[in-house]
Amino acid sequence: MQLQSRNHARRRGAILTAQGLRKLNQAKSQTEIEQDFKRYTLETLSEKTGLTPNTLSKVFIGSAGVDKRTLESCFRAFNLTLETQDYLYVNPQMGELAEICSIPHSQQLCATYLSCDSRLETPCDRSTTAQTHKKHQSQESLQPRPPALPGGQMPMDSSLYINRPPLESLCYKAIEQPGATINILAPKQMGKTSLIARILAHAKTLGYHTVSVSLQLADAEILQNLERLLQWFCTRVSKKLGLANAIPNRDNILASKSNATDYFEDVLLANLDRPLAIAIDELSQLFAYPNIANEFLALLRVWSEQAKQSDADSNPWHNLRLVMVYSTEILLPVSINQSLLNAGLAIELPEFTPAQVQQLADRYGQEMTLQQTKQLIALLGGHPYRLQLAFYHLQQGTMTLEELLENSAKSVALYADHLQQQWWNLQQYPDLLPCFTQIVMQSTPVDCEAAQGSQLQKMGLVHLQGLQACLACELFRLFLGDRTQHTPPSPMNQERCNQA
Repeated sequence: MQLQSRNHARRRGAILTAQGLRKLNQAKSQTEIEQDFKRYTLETLSEKTGLTPNTLSKVFIGSAGVDKRTLESCFRAFNLTLETQDYLYVNPQMGELAEICSIPHSQQLCATYLSCDSRLETPCDRSTTAQTHKKHQSQESLQPRPPALPGGQMPMDSSLYINRPPLESLCYKAIEQPGATINILAPKQMGKTSLIARILAHAKTLGYHTVSVSLQLADAEILQNLERLLQWFCTRVSKKLGLANAIPNRDNILASKSNATDYFEDVLLANLDRPLAIAIDELSQLFAYPNIANEFLALLRVWSEQAKQSDADSNPWHNLRLVMVYSTEILLPVSINQSLLNAGLAIELPEFTPAQVQQLADRYGQEMTLQQTKQLIALLGGHPYRLQLAFYHLQQGTMTLEELLENSAKSVALYADHLQQQWWNLQQYPDLLPCFTQIVMQSTPVDCEAAQGSQLQKMGLVHLQGLQACLACELFRLFLGDRTQHTPPSPMNQERCNQA
């Protein structure tokens, strides 16, 4: 009888309400911020709460009910108290009506309806279903469902995002400084956009206004005309801030650097009650127009410097923070003043380390030996997208690890689009082809002229060891080998690249 009583006390079927889930997530996020943004995984949450990862998944997703003590343990781990408004029972039977009676009347009705015949559709049923659906959408970082096909910005709550310390914390600290400028550079698909999203999310936790503007949305006729570019930029920022009506009617009012500066100072910054963080993505779109790029970058530099010229109380520019992002496949023309891109904090995203590759494998549920990890890095490098795509297909069962590591035609086919993009990038710079051909043909490092080696490294094609270069990953050799060997090198460039 005593055992029956104990089992009855641990009534299952409790899930968090929208309010309870929000409280728990906010407390978890605040703790992550206090720990230099070290994100909680199911494993670390298990250590903190004493609950199994499977149970924690149920709590955060709401996929199945748990007992009340489990919810209390989760709340207690983050110094919270579970209140009656924070949970409800999905199957109010076996004496659970006593618990429901303590819930406010509006939630009592919903909780009771959940035990009724599912054919009886009520507004409350639909509301509760929608609430549960939102829980599923907002907790992807804790659910074991297969992830989406890799590519593009990684969701903020994805557990598949791998931190690269100390880069994230450096960016978070920098964005807090008046007039801050952060420059993020790397080849495509290295995680730049995902990092931008996290910087802006951190800015939001500080109460900042945030705006993201991509120059990829600007037509060529805008990018090659400074007046049109300034008009477009001011308009985009204003619209994102919900201040579209503040834009003057005359088209030419924002057409000069001084007018655009006045507009930012007098209309935007002066009327904002808190700092403004602007992320400018795909800045490399301007590199095709060096004169325009120099003018625009110089203007942004002036704006950043103005934040440091006087007291914050009388200086609207004190509220401005800039994040500039560009891909390094598009090489910076010599006519662009590179110092304009060196102001502030420069972040060059590195490839994943072996430890980070292993961490990613764990999150995909893939068991790998140290030797297999080394083989995978040799094949794919530490490139985030290539690794994500590999683990995705391993998890889906469309390829085995052994098949992938063979570096066969099947592996190349998996990365066909990515490899074709690398080949296209390289073809835009014919002077680099002879040197790269030598690197592809040799399994040992190759002596390479400093400028060419640096350019190939920025494109993500090689790794440099002093003045010697080696292929960034073996996957390139099979795909690019035949193509580069059919490109005849010029005598001048052949002299620059000699085998070590």
